[in-house]
Amino acid sequence: MLSVPRISCDFEGGNVCAVNIERFNDQWHVHFAADPHGGTETLWFYFRVDWECRDTFKLILTNAEICLGGRNDKGWSRVHPVVRHLSGSEPRTEDWQRCNGGTVQKLPDGRFKVSWDVQSLTGSFEFAFCYPYTCRELEETLNACKGYWRCDSIGVTSKGREMMRLSNSYGSEEQNCLGVYIIARQHSGETPGSWVLDGLLRSAAENLSPDELVIWAVPFANLDGVIEGDYGKDPHPIDVNRSWFSPMPMRHEVATIQADIERFAKRCRIIATIDLHAPGAVEADGAYFQQLHPSRSASEAAKRFVELMKGHLPKDLMSENEYRVAQYPSRWMRGNEMGEFSRWVWERFAVVATAFETPYSRSRETVLQIEHYKQLGSSLLEGLRSYAKKISSAPQ
Repeated sequence: MLSVPRISCDFEGGNVCAVNIERFNDQWHVHFAADPHGGTETLWFYFRVDWECRDTFKLILTNAEICLGGRNDKGWSRVHPVVRHLSGSEPRTEDWQRCNGGTVQKLPDGRFKVSWDVQSLTGSFEFAFCYPYTCRELEETLNACKGYWRCDSIGVTSKGREMMRLSNSYGSEEQNCLGVYIIARQHSGETPGSWVLDGLLRSAAENLSPDELVIWAVPFANLDGVIEGDYGKDPHPIDVNRSWFSPMPMRHEVATIQADIERFAKRCRIIATIDLHAPGAVEADGAYFQQLHPSRSASEAAKRFVELMKGHLPKDLMSENEYRVAQYPSRWMRGNEMGEFSRWVWERFAVVATAFETPYSRSRETVLQIEHYKQLGSSLLEGLRSYAKKISSAPQ
């Protein structure tokens, strides 16, 4: 018999620390923090609660102001983590449900904590900052796509795990086919990027001929972090998306993907690259394209790209400012140089390269569900198809 609920995170993507549990007013109060896993930033959490019966829980994120983008205490009322109640059967992705917005409690010294109430339906449940997306979800999607996507090992991670790349065609050195290269989860806790990619993968399997557009995609650029439950933003020794210096990248994952993009460039004409991300904790005004410290030429190319793309993307899920330039500093800047994916692609190939940032919880008044993320991915594909047609019809 358990005397108090058991909290665990010993599974793929799991993350929690500093757990304290108390019984208060006929309710379990579970105080917890997001574990930085040795990094410099924290945000992602994902853990399991086991108890012997149905009960009520208040899940309390301590020191929320330390989480990336979380200093605005009012913004946490618009943050909706997800919960999945567990029974004897295998849990399903569709079992995840959004919680209500957070309740903020300010402390006398200026700190604050954020809580969410959960009514446990079975005694055991999982709780996460946003919908988790692990190797299991990707496997389910590839099975649903019925062989459309080839899955190949392109190398290994820093810790020796195989890195996989998906492709709908290998292209050809003899044919001038058009291609798009996509990566997701450079910051491993940014799961909305994976759900957007999921929607694109499924839509392509149903609607896209590889003769029309070749797509290569790395679903887990920071696979070690995905499996181990890292947030992955500015970790030690260096952020994956600050490691794209040329000719000597700072992470083995980056060297692996760079080599694959070089292969890609020999087998098709690259027309765009997209890096799928999620923004700060409380951002809630919709998805947007972003570049970090771009050159003027890179920015102008991206603006033209976004202008065409935005006509295909759902307005209710997009920010009114669809394209943004970020100028914030990085711990990993080398002088004025930023070793970022988009910068490397532009300098190496003069090809449009942008991040696509999708919020964790809301787009204005819309609380984002898995289907919203997939809709963004499907719409992103339609925009890329339209862009490819424009490129193919333009004079060389």
